[in-house]
Amino acid sequence: MRRFLFSLVFILSGLSLYSQSPQDVSLNGTWSFITDKDAVGLQSGYPGGLPPAAIQVPVPGTWNILAGLEDYQGTAWYHKKFVAGKDWATKRVLLHFGAVYHDAVVFVNGKKAGEHLNAGYTRFTLEISAFLKPGASNDIVVSVSNQLSAVNLPYMASFDWPNDGGITRDVSLHITDALAISQVRVTPSVDFRDSTGAATVSVALFGAAPDAADLSFVLKEKKSGKVLFDGKKSVVNKDHTFTFDIPKGKVTPWHFDHPFLYELTVTAHAKGKVSDRKTVRFGYRTVEIKGNQLLLNKEPVRLPGIEYMPGSNPQYGAAEPREYIDTVVRLMKRMNIVITRFHWQQDEAWLDLMDEAGILVQEEIPWWQAPAKLTPALMTTAQQHLNEMIRAHYNHPCIFAWGINNEVRSTQADNQALKTFAHNLDNTRMVTVIGNHLDTNLEKDPSLMADLPTWNEYVGTWNKAKREDLPGKFNNIEKVLDNRPLLITEHGLCEPAFTGGDARRADDMLYHINEWRKQPFIAGFIYFCLNDYRTQMGEEGIGKFRIRRHGVADASLQPKATLSILQQLCSPVDITKVVKNSETAADIAIMVKHTIPSYTLRGYVLEYRTKAGDMQKIPLADLKPGDTAAFQLKDVNVRYAFEIKRPTGEVVVAY
Repeated sequence: MRRFLFSLVFILSGLSLYSQSPQDVSLNGTWSFITDKDAVGLQSGYPGGLPPAAIQVPVPGTWNILAGLEDYQGTAWYHKKFVAGKDWATKRVLLHFGAVYHDAVVFVNGKKAGEHLNAGYTRFTLEISAFLKPGASNDIVVSVSNQLSAVNLPYMASFDWPNDGGITRDVSLHITDALAISQVRVTPSVDFRDSTGAATVSVALFGAAPDAADLSFVLKEKKSGKVLFDGKKSVVNKDHTFTFDIPKGKVTPWHFDHPFLYELTVTAHAKGKVSDRKTVRFGYRTVEIKGNQLLLNKEPVRLPGIEYMPGSNPQYGAAEPREYIDTVVRLMKRMNIVITRFHWQQDEAWLDLMDEAGILVQEEIPWWQAPAKLTPALMTTAQQHLNEMIRAHYNHPCIFAWGINNEVRSTQADNQALKTFAHNLDNTRMVTVIGNHLDTNLEKDPSLMADLPTWNEYVGTWNKAKREDLPGKFNNIEKVLDNRPLLITEHGLCEPAFTGGDARRADDMLYHINEWRKQPFIAGFIYFCLNDYRTQMGEEGIGKFRIRRHGVADASLQPKATLSILQQLCSPVDITKVVKNSETAADIAIMVKHTIPSYTLRGYVLEYRTKAGDMQKIPLADLKPGDTAAFQLKDVNVRYAFEIKRPTGEVVVAY
């Protein structure tokens, strides 16, 4: 019996499989690993296999959390054996890497199969069919470097996060027949007058594409599985893509309170058989600017947010498992967070979970503070980052903007070139340039040339002005916005550069958020940050414990007092009245905030327990910013305890 179970596990693991296309085989797990401080691995034959001194490490993983390698910068090698199916001789075999930081050279059975350089946070795929030995053992060897580089982004040592080297995200094989799908891109549109939506689907194939392809399309509601469209068509090749319009129909828009998702499966057929299949998720929603307001699905919103710095837990480093990512996303939503940003490109799991939880995301390429001007080589690198980021994450409804750089005193020419490049890849989203000197640069600030002006507002700390100078700056700032909204993209207290601990952090948080709320043109804020974070610039700790204390939680997400303060500030609801009117009942009243946050509430519910412990639920009518509502709690518990919850289930305020 034990032998049978072992054989079953071996087959299911995907190490030796014989089945029809398409097929996915995970290569996650244990790989052999060795560092190469003197860069002699190539001459020493490492592409064909690693020497006996190699150790076993997990993939995904980073060597910078391993004992003795916490500060290692340089080259290292990874090796994995797998058995290819006999029938793979007639298949296309694609090798997918979620990310390798930051240079990867891939060898299959001792021969170079490809490389991916200067982009350590984006996924890439290599076709390795020609290098395989079907029905036999095969070797994949990857040379990886995290050496500081003048042609990489992040540039040299100019980045405020860890330099975690390694195969940091999932690795897998995808086996298909002749037609292999490389990308399915869904561009939805929605008419909010009658809640109808349509979508254009663009399909790209690996390698040379035929003049026409037989494709089938199945559109479903993700949660219910209800099929909305099922059709097959021979689609003509135009500019190396195959485009199909899904017919118009009633849809439910995606919103942070109603993160409704759709699932589209595209199947490529060849000679009457399935050659490949790819499923993607998307949502119907719009994010746009109208005057000095930010609109979500045509409604004005002012949104509270926070940024999380991935890779900060020393147990995982840059290779955080999905379960841990899920913990972070759930914590953010419990904190009433509905908008965030990332300083660099993230794993698909982050964006999947943001889609599902309902959190808007600005995703950026890792060009941070330097260099001020891009060399031709760095311009190519920046375009590569944008291309791979947008290509990979185009379908996620959570993403509302692509970021070009952060706190770079960059040239107008570089910013304009990259803005145009990004819009050519995706004209449905905004492009941002993150500035940190808007108050002094004014009309010369680089953020103003982008679609949505931004400001990393550190008046009183990194900005040398006094905190009390902040209110006087807004009149001049409003004048240069050209009747557009402003998004505060950072503010917080960084210790030990600025002392005072959590007490000062709370006081500073309250002061700045109160001042932002007074300015109608400020569309929201993204507080920096959720966690004390690992960074190669950290002033505290050593090795994998080197951090900056900048969070409302520590590096392992243990909350500080300021976390609950921010949670209350971000609640869209204030409780304005709780009065006992008898031994068994209480009158309560609430008001929907009309500052930051400010958005319409739909589908919210008030819950409380009776004295007997039974749960009572009172659905709230739709409430706009500034609206009030009153309720009577009958047979209420002795503490008059009650909660108001989002449609997604999180408590926004409790009494």
